[in-house]
Amino acid sequence: MTWILSGLNTVLARRLASAAALLVAAVIAVLSVLPGEDLPEVHLSDKIQHVIAYAALSACVCFWLGRQRLLAGILMTVSYGVILEIAQALAGTGRTPSLLDGGANLLGACLGAGLAMIVAGLSRRQ
Repeated sequence: MTWILSGLNTVLARRLASAAALLVAAVIAVLSVLPGEDLPEVHLSDKIQHVIAYAALSACVCFWLGRQRLLAGILMTVSYGVILEIAQALAGTGRTPSLLDGGANLLGACLGAGLAMIVAGLSRRQ
């Protein structure tokens, strides 16, 4: 386990985090603009889905950017969510933007940032 944690504090790990952030962002974008009836059926609350998705995105972004840019990572993630909420309104797929979705995105972004910093902190101790 020690070698895994020590490997997280490398340039390669940050590059992988940036690639993961792009992948997660792409998946979120596709799922955000698909018509509701085309979405996969998941037996979780819509808001829980938002929290999970934006926590994953924020964790990747914040780990990539590092501890010094934690707030920037959260703001980037939340801004992305706002853009996608607007895109839902403009896409003409019957999906509507929601302030509650934005709140769930913010909560997820904060949780993901915290997770990224915990993992980064553990990797520094090794």
